[in-house]
Order: sequence, then structure tokens, then C-alpha cells
Amino acid sequence: MINAERSGAAGAGTASTRLTAAMYLRISSEDSDAGHSTKMESDSIANQRSLLSAFISRTPELESANILEFCDDGWSGKNFERPAVREMLEQARNGNIQCILVKDLSRFGRDYLEVGNYISRIFPFLGIRFIAVNDHFDSSRGLEADSLETSFKTLFHDIYSRDISRKVREAKRFRAERGEFMGSFAPYGYVKDPKDKKHLTPDPEAAEVVRRIFRMAGEKRDSTEIARTLNAGCVPTPMQYKEAAGCPRTWLCAGERNFWTKDTVNTILRDERYTGTNVFGRRMCDEIGKNHQVSVPRAEWIRAPGCHEGL
Repeated sequence: MINAERSGAAGAGTASTRLTAAMYLRISSEDSDAGHSTKMESDSIANQRSLLSAFISRTPELESANILEFCDDGWSGKNFERPAVREMLEQARNGNIQCILVKDLSRFGRDYLEVGNYISRIFPFLGIRFIAVNDHFDSSRGLEADSLETSFKTLFHDIYSRDISRKVREAKRFRAERGEFMGSFAPYGYVKDPKDKKHLTPDPEAAEVVRRIFRMAGEKRDSTEIARTLNAGCVPTPMQYKEAAGCPRTWLCAGERNFWTKDTVNTILRDERYTGTNVFGRRMCDEIGKNHQVSVPRAEWIRAPGCHEGL
């Protein structure tokens, strides 16, 4: 998120009396995932910033305003829990912003009902001018917020977003069925192949620990005993090993120290990926544009066997 302030022209008045306008910029990873590279370029953050700055410079009532910039990079327009848009709307409710500018209505959001509620009710109530430059929308022009054209545009953006989300899911599903590794981080015991990030290759040191765990399990030793043995040998846990290797992933850990537990051992023993099978779709978002995920029944997981060396 970017939240930068730009001063107006010299001699235009004090900051306390000058209009404050917010430029809101947003781009989502969905378009690029779906292969819309040209649209991705046109909607880039730099392009949006340049377009809005040019509009402000040629608009007399805005050219001397205090300009705040809010940016959500990589957030879906269906989700109004975006950090930058939440901060901007909070400042607007507190009376710190009098005008909001976006490249087009879809940059502000792709939820038909939510966007319509803001531009036709909330912003007018707060006395905020809302401008979508490429859609030639300016709430200062009377009844424009409730026009049929504006309603159709917000509805179109909503439908388009749902269509893109569906295509992205289908594309990921196809790649998973083809055997590509789709995770952000390789599971403990593996690393992403430097020559092909969609393929896993054993991480020698961690892979030997995983093999040792399976050997002990094969000797009928229970998970508690296996964990106790690993702790006695001062074997780093998956979290400790990954952190030492510089992995940026964050873990939830109760307390300052981390130990092998029976649950950690059981997680490894039950993970099908250690058989050489790629598994995708164990969790999914329960609503388009939202970050909340739910567990998916095992029978619905996508499995691609023989994708990498089993441990």
C-alpha cells in the first residue's frame, strides 16, 4: 500500500484551507493469470497514477489541492476489505478527504451493489466528490450517480470480475491437473527446481529428515516417540529450518520456541506430496473476491501422481 501526500502549487493557500483529494489506484493479479497482458499494462499502477495526475493538472479546482495517494496492488475489486481502500474510506468518513479520483469505476470496485451504494448514497451524504476519469463520471454533475449508464457500467464490471475469477480458477485447475506445482512455498523436504519453479526437487538435508520420519513410522514407532527422538537430536523443525534458509513465509507459533510435536509428525506422514503426488485445491475461497478460505473435501482435491521424486 502507498499512502503519499503531494503539496499543491506554491501560494495556493494553507494546508488547512486547501481541498484534499485522494487518488485511488488498484490492480489485481487476476487479469495476468487469465492472460490479459494488454489490459494488465493499461491498468498498471504507473498508468493510473499518470492519468489521474494529468486530469488533476488540467482541472482548475483540483490543481492546487493536497493530493493523497492510496494503492492496493494485487487486490481483487470484488473485495472491499482492501487495506488502502479501507484507509481511504476511513479518512473520508473523518472529513479529511473531499474528493476521490479513480481511473474508472472498476478500479474502485467490481461489486455492483457495493459500488452503487458508495457513489449514489455514501459519498453524497459525506459531501465527497467522486470522479472516474475514463468513464467520464463526475458526481458533481447532478443526478449522474443514478443514471442508467452508470448502473450498467457497475453491473458490467461486476459480471466481468466474476467471469475473470472463473477463468482464473479454471486455468489453475488445468495447470494442477497437468502436474504443475501451484504452491507459493515448497513443502518441507523439497525446494522449487531452479530450472522450473513449477517442479519440486528434494532439499537434501530436510529430505533426509522426512525419510527418517517415514523409516521410524515403518518401525511401528508412534508419532510422539518420533517427535521426542527428533527433539533429543536437536533436529530443526520445519519452521526453524525454513526460517534459517531465508523463507519469507510466516508461521503461527505458541511461545518463543518451537519443538517437534506428534501433530507435526502426523502432518508429514499424511501428506501425499511425499509420495511424488502434487495435490491442489485442499482449500478454496468461499466467495469470489474474498480472502476467507474453507476446507475442501478430500475427494474433491486435484491429484497428479508421479510429478516429483517421492521421499
